[in-house]
Amino acid sequence: MQQANTMVDVLEHCRVSPSLDLSVTKFLPLTFFDMFWLNWPSLSRVYFYEISCSKTEFTQTIVPHLKKSLALTLKYYYPFCGNLLIPTTLSNNTTPALRYLEGDSVSLVIAEFSGIASEGFKNLSGNDARDVEELFALVPELPRGSIDMAGDETVKVSPVLSLQVTLFPDHGFSIGIRNSHVAADGKTMYNFIRTWTSISAKQLTGEDEFKNLDSLPFYDRSVIKDPKGIGLIFLRVYLRMAEEYSKDFDQAGDKKEMVQATLLINRAQIHKLKNLVSPQLPHVSTFVVVCAYVLWTCMAKARTALGQEMNVEEEVAEHFVFAMDARARLDPPVPLNYLGNAVLPCWSSLKTIELVAEEGFGMTVKKIRSAIDEKINNDLTTIVLILGGANPKSTKLFQRNLLAGSRDSEGDLELGFCFSKDEMDAFTTIFAEGLLN
Repeated sequence: MQQANTMVDVLEHCRVSPSLDLSVTKFLPLTFFDMFWLNWPSLSRVYFYEISCSKTEFTQTIVPHLKKSLALTLKYYYPFCGNLLIPTTLSNNTTPALRYLEGDSVSLVIAEFSGIASEGFKNLSGNDARDVEELFALVPELPRGSIDMAGDETVKVSPVLSLQVTLFPDHGFSIGIRNSHVAADGKTMYNFIRTWTSISAKQLTGEDEFKNLDSLPFYDRSVIKDPKGIGLIFLRVYLRMAEEYSKDFDQAGDKKEMVQATLLINRAQIHKLKNLVSPQLPHVSTFVVVCAYVLWTCMAKARTALGQEMNVEEEVAEHFVFAMDARARLDPPVPLNYLGNAVLPCWSSLKTIELVAEEGFGMTVKKIRSAIDEKINNDLTTIVLILGGANPKSTKLFQRNLLAGSRDSEGDLELGFCFSKDEMDAFTTIFAEGLLN
């Protein structure tokens, strides 16, 4: 079989169930942290592994090993095999939840890159700009779900995870992941990958004991308190605005004519940015200064350079939205291996004229740190009540960007961006020039 995108040939489409099937039905109710993301699109990521292997070795050795280790991982992450159950009306008494049924499984696609493997692997795993559509060829689809009729109850049933392993003959393979944000935030998905990697490595050495892995999930939803009924507020918003939000995100997620690139910022450059604001803010974090420089100041300047903000003198506001992990902020704190969502959106606003001014970087640092301090110091319930009724209208391109630790050097950062070609050219020029000055 060959996908509509001719970059890959599908060798196999299978399903993987947890090893030692639980043989029971399990429900994991959604918390308000989960229901906040009901209107958001699924998340995608691709991991690349460089290894010289033939197609025969890949299909006969690597794939069976990956399937076996995945089945063992899903034994612990069994909700990822199940479905989201979301009522379609408030009159339905169904509790929004993740449901696992006996026999549930995860979709796994095994594919082969159909072009020149050396060029394809180098291009897609590298840092230079490449068409987003090319990367999406390495990520499986996540079905939108269906309407399940059970008596008088109408419930939307949606898968939460799908996987794709793609071979680049004699050069390596990739693992593409698509998951529902409602089921898991970035920390949970990171723990899932860590667990799969650890189990796979232990298998190669003959180990079969995995219960002591620190990345195994914590399921107790009672640690998330909701005395004000915030989850119901988010569910009402979802049911009222689902169609409108879907249209907005379809447009925002249009991957045609978009390119993705990875930029690097090293420890010395980060230290230099901190020094620029140290007289006023002596203890500013790496996250704050990098976000201020890269995810706000450079973007505002790039849009201005392209004429997207025709008159910076106008009262035009830029909104920067980012997520803060609340696990350590709850009382009592939630374990780091908690499965689900435990992130809060933070945001700040500045006028375009302030962002592109000479002192714009310092002002941006103060704004972002103030937003974080506000979340830390305020009562969590109050914050969530505000979120239910006052989300920012415009987040621009920020939902398409990623900040992560470098694979090659401790203390350096890799910054992933997704823009149009013109925006990427302008942004990367401003990014590089700013670090040199």
